[in-house]
Amino acid sequence: MNNDKVSIIIPTYNEAENIGNLIRNIESELSNHVNDYEIVVVDDNSPDKTYEIVDKISKNDNHVKLILRKEKKGLSSAIFDGIKKSSGNIIVVMDADYQHPPEKIPKLIESLKNYDVAVASRYTKGGKTEGFSFYRKIVSKGATLLAKILVPEVNKTSDPMSGFFAFRKDSVNLNKLNVIGYKILFEILYKNPNLKVIDVPYTFKKRSKGKSKLGIKEIFEFLIHVIINSRVIKFGIIGALGTIVNLGIMYLLISKGLFYDYASAIAIETSILFNFTLNDKWTFKDKKGRPLLSRILRYNLIVGPSGVTIFFVMELLTKLLKIYPLMGQFIGIIFGFVVNFLLSYSKVWNV
Repeated sequence: MNNDKVSIIIPTYNEAENIGNLIRNIESELSNHVNDYEIVVVDDNSPDKTYEIVDKISKNDNHVKLILRKEKKGLSSAIFDGIKKSSGNIIVVMDADYQHPPEKIPKLIESLKNYDVAVASRYTKGGKTEGFSFYRKIVSKGATLLAKILVPEVNKTSDPMSGFFAFRKDSVNLNKLNVIGYKILFEILYKNPNLKVIDVPYTFKKRSKGKSKLGIKEIFEFLIHVIINSRVIKFGIIGALGTIVNLGIMYLLISKGLFYDYASAIAIETSILFNFTLNDKWTFKDKKGRPLLSRILRYNLIVGPSGVTIFFVMELLTKLLKIYPLMGQFIGIIFGFVVNFLLSYSKVWNV
């Protein structure tokens, strides 16, 4: 038996065919594992009147709570509203379409004895999907891969796009969350990078009733969400601006008669300071544990290898291949970018 109160959050939209049976199945699974629980259904004014079914059940079952919203505002915001209005410390998030099997809920809850977040994963050992079309497989795998590459904070789980997971409410800073899109687990992991996470394998089942909610709008919202939260993309944008600063200053100094070696060194340091300022204000604005002067000095020290890479690539290409110094500098900047990001992320804004 688990002594923490458990809140099951279920966002719904046109789930009248499933919701009654699902509530009964969840209660059956919880009865032998949890002393105190509630099932919080958040409905966005479903045209099929899902909310009427839930409301009728709630009048005879004090474990069931209905939150009725007047319009469709998105999956993540529905989950977030349910979490805010729940009274349990253990939160379980799941869909109402039976693609998330209720029998896995006790295992997710049990896993929180030693972890902050338990993710029901399709992609860990023992997990799988059933009934996915080729299109759905491409979208799912592509979204997962994109998230892992662009937002490394979510790599603690094999399935950061899962909509079926549990977490301890007191371990997560809910005030940080941005409820854009339809994958709130992604947002929780990104905004709370120190969470201890465990994967629980499960089989993502084929939907038996109703229609899938995944459409072009949801895919677009996910892409926007990843781009907004990707430090790699932000770092790349600033790197591109820094490249313009670097090459612009080098061009001006060379045009004034300064030897290109000196012009290169001055341009590199100027762009380093420029990049630091923008990264500190934007890319890593939430990771400022060290004093400003310490961050500046560490950044200069850490990106030193990147600066050296830029300079020597420029020297090599200019002197051996007779490439124009500005072009050599640009190619050196490309080589230095990866070194710069990895060292900045791990050594300067790593608290």
